[in-house]
Amino acid sequence: MKRTLLLVLMILCSLTLLFAQDYVFDRFHLEMEAGLDNSYAVKEQIVANFSTARHGIYREIPIRFGKVRVKLKNLQSNEPIQEDSVSSDWVTFRLGSENRTVTGLYEYLISYTYVIGDDRNQEYDEFYYNLLGPGWQAPISEMSFRITFPKPVDPSMVFLTGGSYGSTAQRGIFTLSSDRRTIEGKASNLLPGEALTLRVQMEEGYFSAVKPFVDYTIPASIVAWLVAILAGLHATVLFRRHGREELFVPVVRFDPPEGLSPMEVGYLADGVVDNKDVTSMLFAWADQGCLTIEEQGKKEFLFTKLKEIPTSKTHEKKLFTAFFACGDGTSVTLKQLESGKFAEALMKAKIDVHAYFKGERRLNDSTAEKKRVLALLYAALVVVLNAIASTITYLSAETVPFLVIGFFSMGIGLVTASRLSATWVMSSSVKKTVKFFALVLFCIAMFGFAFMFEYAVLDHGLFYSVLMSLSMVFFPVYLAFLTIMTAKRSPYAQQKLEQIVGYKEFISKVEMDKLKMMIDSDPQLFYHVLGYAIVLGLEDVWAKKFARIAIDEPSWYVGGRPIRDALFYSALSHRLHGSVMEKAVYTQAKGGARSPIHSSFGSSGFSGGGFGGGGGGAW
Repeated sequence: MKRTLLLVLMILCSLTLLFAQDYVFDRFHLEMEAGLDNSYAVKEQIVANFSTARHGIYREIPIRFGKVRVKLKNLQSNEPIQEDSVSSDWVTFRLGSENRTVTGLYEYLISYTYVIGDDRNQEYDEFYYNLLGPGWQAPISEMSFRITFPKPVDPSMVFLTGGSYGSTAQRGIFTLSSDRRTIEGKASNLLPGEALTLRVQMEEGYFSAVKPFVDYTIPASIVAWLVAILAGLHATVLFRRHGREELFVPVVRFDPPEGLSPMEVGYLADGVVDNKDVTSMLFAWADQGCLTIEEQGKKEFLFTKLKEIPTSKTHEKKLFTAFFACGDGTSVTLKQLESGKFAEALMKAKIDVHAYFKGERRLNDSTAEKKRVLALLYAALVVVLNAIASTITYLSAETVPFLVIGFFSMGIGLVTASRLSATWVMSSSVKKTVKFFALVLFCIAMFGFAFMFEYAVLDHGLFYSVLMSLSMVFFPVYLAFLTIMTAKRSPYAQQKLEQIVGYKEFISKVEMDKLKMMIDSDPQLFYHVLGYAIVLGLEDVWAKKFARIAIDEPSWYVGGRPIRDALFYSALSHRLHGSVMEKAVYTQAKGGARSPIHSSFGSSGFSGGGFGGGGGGAW
């Protein structure tokens, strides 16, 4: 697969160059001296011939030998040299100056040292080097080389191949010195994409000064797994001791939760202050006699203030004031809301609601809050240890994908658990199942990505890849869940949530006889409850209960004719939500204002199959 992709790239490059070649390399001479520590001192002499002005040449040098990331040291050049880019396999340098161009013949001298070290081959040592890599972008008229080895080599184990990637045909000629330590050779008329590779097989231990490589992948992975298991166990214990909720006992009640506005009920019900929660306040304020709602045409509304709202809550006062501030102070239209700063006021109101539930009204148990931080730190620690364990021999760019997968899994786990926790007692079984199913699909996808990097990119074994991929996804998600689930409700939150669920039971399941009795004593009951029904998603259910009951016309609605149909006011809540809150916010978002909508081996080798070589071109 890799060979196919490389071949396609080479063909595309060659076709491109065929149509636009304005330079060639007249000569490329390579001098190398191999050391007993399997290091190579490299000197390159490159003579470019530019037919048009160019700043210089660039040189791509490979820095990965099999699974080994080699060291590139002592880089020098006769021209200004600047690192251009670095990947896991390559480093690219530019030679020349941005402030100067050259034409005609120009010579570049580059020298550097490769330190490969232990090649991790237990059968033999070898020199397998692309004297000329397949990445050169222009023809090379003459290629020559001189390779010096620290000890004599076996003449029968010297192979020189050349041509396109994968070719096993000999290209060029070479000679071995009488002391069998120096190989000299040359090749001519190499086309872009063609390589020249020298392979020399030696007996195991030829590079006698190599420090043996010790692979810590398995020990590091065992440590990562043990830490993950222990972290998971400890986090589970913390959850069972500090995060388990008290027995939830909602009792059906006929009155709204004590001291809570519809917007606050909406926040406590799902943990979010959304635009629908704010819409409910229009009906609550109207029901309190603080404003009127006049429907002047299709999606055209006029709101008129009658008096200040009777509350001491700062966030409600700010929202009410900001609402009419978009108009003249006492009245406001939809168009004025769209062009004003109501979206900013909405954002501030939502923040203020969060701030309101602090101190004596705090929603979470303080001890559980401290304990769940440990679960969060455990999740982050497991992500980092798993990423390090899998890439301990390559700690560089290869580590990043595993960090991304781990932290992304952790983040999704936090979000999912947060939504499930916030709506657990209010949400239906179907919605809970859908969220769990979506999380499972996400985990399978993340496992697939992790396995692809482990098995296909890093060449780890199948069993190891499966285990580590599981660890990278499962433990972060599990610990993220425990982080959220350990957030035990405070006694205040427990009481209020029981009241909300009890009131929701009343709105959705009140019997007709009981409802008629309540209406007899309170003719405006429908309007008193409507705001709470909206935030609980029951406005239509609540209105349908009045389908056969005549209700009084509200004093706050101004229309062309008297309307006593409860379904009309349910539909009105939908229109106001879509036309006022959502549209006002969306319009300003489009205008750039702040808004909540932000939305192996033993053969001769093959051409290009060795290490080194790389490529180059002009810039």
